[in-house]
Amino acid sequence: MTRIIVQAAKLIGVTALAISMIAGPVMAKGRPDAPPLVRQLYDGNWPSAEEGQKLRDDLFYQRAIFAYMMTLPVLNTIGMRDGSAEEFGAGYNVLPIWKDRMGADAWIPTPNADVIYSMSYLDLKKTGPLVVAAPPHVIGMFTDFYQQTITDVGAIGPDRARGGLYLLLPPDYQGHVPNGYFTFHSSTYNVFLFFRTVMGKGKTAPDPKVAVATAEQTRIYPLWEQEKDIKPMQFPNGSGKEVNMMYPTDFEFWTKLKKFVDYEPIDAFEPETRGVLASIGIVKGQEFKPTDAQKDMLNKAVDVAPRMILAERMVPRADQRDLYYKDGNHRRAWAAGTAEWWQETYLDIDQRATFFQYAYSSAPAMVMRTINAGSKYPLYVVDSKGEYLHGSDTYKLHLPDGIPAAYFWAVTAYNITDGTMPKTSQAFPSKNSLNESIVKNSDGSVDIYLGPKQPDGVAETNWIQTIEGRDFMGVVRLYGTEVAFFDQKWRPGEMVKQ
Repeated sequence: MTRIIVQAAKLIGVTALAISMIAGPVMAKGRPDAPPLVRQLYDGNWPSAEEGQKLRDDLFYQRAIFAYMMTLPVLNTIGMRDGSAEEFGAGYNVLPIWKDRMGADAWIPTPNADVIYSMSYLDLKKTGPLVVAAPPHVIGMFTDFYQQTITDVGAIGPDRARGGLYLLLPPDYQGHVPNGYFTFHSSTYNVFLFFRTVMGKGKTAPDPKVAVATAEQTRIYPLWEQEKDIKPMQFPNGSGKEVNMMYPTDFEFWTKLKKFVDYEPIDAFEPETRGVLASIGIVKGQEFKPTDAQKDMLNKAVDVAPRMILAERMVPRADQRDLYYKDGNHRRAWAAGTAEWWQETYLDIDQRATFFQYAYSSAPAMVMRTINAGSKYPLYVVDSKGEYLHGSDTYKLHLPDGIPAAYFWAVTAYNITDGTMPKTSQAFPSKNSLNESIVKNSDGSVDIYLGPKQPDGVAETNWIQTIEGRDFMGVVRLYGTEVAFFDQKWRPGEMVKQ
């Protein structure tokens, strides 16, 4: 019996050894001697002090790039406000109007020379609730300083182009809200007022008189102020003034952003954006004191981030949502999203950043398919062969007959980097249908030429001058866009190099 037990034990031992010889390598192969992150990161140890600092600096720089892209809409508006205040003064009663049209003297992203601009910057923290008496037939909007639309004004707004009283409430307002107004809360104390009025037709140029007179009917006053204490309106003429309304391109970008963060409610920014800003030292109510090394990285970010955004704009999106047609090169600034930069399942932060590098103001009237009332803006970066538009070359843009614009149409050239107008010998780098001298072809179509010199046989009314040696982009504006554009039965031609 003892012998049997001993032999059985030996047999079990041999079997176990055989199993271990087979299973051992399999287990070793499937189960390393350390978790994956331990093996990936320095064999389970801290990095060197030098590498740790480099990695922290890299992260700080990346966050600064992201912060620039996320807050560019705000700095875009701040640049306009501060430039306007420096030239025209500030206050709820100051409404600059470009009474002779806006030209290249105004440094501002993609200005429109073909309407009369009225722009003001309201501060509800200083004034409390404000009433804006909007004239009839305004094409306009109110936005917060993140350029999120508070409401359209005019045909797409609640007044339906009849004019009316708009009541703007501060984000933290707790007082009585009277009836009888179109009432809206702003998410920021600072509010951007942007009105456009349409000029009349003229034999050699649009007639601005009626449009200016309409704009000057605007009245702005604090809700609870007595009539005898309301400041009289001021309507300084912005035309011909060399005013810089662009956002900063140096360290001032960050100092102005910090001042804005301190002034506005905490939730003027989404929590994720506040977190990114905090990671680079910008926190509401706390001192902003970057080290010398961090200042260098913040300065580098202000230089490199706009280069990255410009590079994004060079090519169509992979999903091609920024192309108007299945073929052709007509770009769509909103990439078929909403005026708030939403695609179906995500906030389109890249498209928003590219837009606010060269433009400002985004409202539903610009995006929705509002027949005979809204506006559309097909834009061109390349010619019919896919080559970038260059100011040393000449291009022909064909607009077929039946241009679907109930109010008017226009074609304008802009600098690619920031959307400012190229300053040339022409008063405005734009041509529009309000000029009755525009030459039409026998079939009713129109050809617009863009180039450094007026082509032989082409009327000056049909030529837009460009700057030799500098790239440019072109925009077709359709005000009061009609159904033929939405159905794609009518479409503008390509830029054809001559």
